[in-house]
Amino acid sequence: MNIDWNSIVSIFTTIGVLVAAFQLRVSSEIAQSEFEDSIDQQYRELAKGIPVDALIGKSVSEDKKELTRELIYNYLDLCNEQIFLRKKKRVRKDTWTDWCSGIELNLEKSEFNKVWSEIKLKAPKTFTFLEKLETSGFREDPLKWK
Repeated sequence: MNIDWNSIVSIFTTIGVLVAAFQLRVSSEIAQSEFEDSIDQQYRELAKGIPVDALIGKSVSEDKKELTRELIYNYLDLCNEQIFLRKKKRVRKDTWTDWCSGIELNLEKSEFNKVWSEIKLKAPKTFTFLEKLETSGFREDPLKWK
């Protein structure tokens, strides 16, 4: 009985290539998740400083207004970055859907809306990606923007 060693080597080579491709895909997915989680962590860190009243849609006391304003500005900057990352294909669709929904909900809250309105009035074009998303009614996927 003759063994066709070339065929056996070819089979093992093919299996090796498939395993390597699978490992690359899994590694890529893990890296993507870690990247998106790092952006989520930035949001959580910012949210820790924002008074609870602002986060639940109520007005904040006068003594907390300035700090709240600064933190919300930083939040809007993060939102603009999230939109940019989606536009550059750095964020998965399901993650983007969650982020977009959160951005929309937060901008409806009183303190967030005040700061956002002030920025659009006094410093237009500061957060162009966020402005474009809002103009679309939070329905356009930045990935499809030109």
